[in-house]
Amino acid sequence: MAKISAFTQKEIPLLLKTEEIIKEKRMDLYDLFTKKNTDLEIFADIVSRTPSLKQREQYGNSKRDIITMVDKLSSIGPTNQLTLPTRAILGRSFIIAKINFYYFILKALSYDDVYKNLENEINKYCEKLVFSLMAEETYEIIIENNLSNKNIARIAADDLSHLWEYRMDRNLDSFSPPLVALWKERCTVIPVLGTLKGTMEVLMLSSKLSDEWINFLSKKADINNMQALEEFIFGLNHEEITSLRKFMTASDMSAISRVDAVEILKKEYGYKEEECIFLKGDAKEIYSFFHKRLHDTRIRKSKHGDGPMQTIEELFLIYLLEKKEK
Repeated sequence: MAKISAFTQKEIPLLLKTEEIIKEKRMDLYDLFTKKNTDLEIFADIVSRTPSLKQREQYGNSKRDIITMVDKLSSIGPTNQLTLPTRAILGRSFIIAKINFYYFILKALSYDDVYKNLENEINKYCEKLVFSLMAEETYEIIIENNLSNKNIARIAADDLSHLWEYRMDRNLDSFSPPLVALWKERCTVIPVLGTLKGTMEVLMLSSKLSDEWINFLSKKADINNMQALEEFIFGLNHEEITSLRKFMTASDMSAISRVDAVEILKKEYGYKEEECIFLKGDAKEIYSFFHKRLHDTRIRKSKHGDGPMQTIEELFLIYLLEKKEK
């Protein structure tokens, strides 16, 4: 069985450069740096020793291979952790440990602006890893969500099983590039708000994305999709957007600024301005924002409430899988 490396060939020079800086400038953190680095190598070795999903296993009358795994995922979903392969569970934990290691390095370097370029490079790797987790979770949502048809769920399960198999030794950019591109470009868009129509934000976002995204918007422009898109581009949930629109109508306002929005929502929802309800472009913030919207969709479904029942990521990925189905 091939050994999996904790770091890619592109990452190794970056780590060596970081180690040199920490050893010279932050000796107080050097032992912790080497320990964390070694732990990741050990963790990668453990993951590499878990059974491959491509490997066929037979235990008495029970057999397991990638086909049976896809069938199980598409029929019962990935919610029950005890039914998932060890490779999937440990691989995900490894990615989280690696993200935390990179954020430790960022904190170690943050004392001096001279390392800004190095920090930017590390941030790009963090971004890829965080987006891979989000892609994985989006696939899982589609598989377990009863709003998806069975055939789409099976295609998603097949893609997900390949992510679990290759997540540590393939280029993360090659896994669902349109979805990753959507998150990446969202990091660069600061919501204008204004009339709360979202025209400016959608244009800024769409101008940097592929035709697949444009086609998705033109072909799937129903209420649920548009409400999910509003949450994504404004950095606010449906309830907050509705509250701002009601305030604008009552106050006879044609447009609203981000500063005004913070003040209004602070009064209505108890927000503190320093919590920053609008995204700053950090991958961890995008991850938190994704989970907040996902949580809200589940609450609405359970209470049959108003607002989007799926995130824009789920809807976009379903569209991409539907194209794959044809």
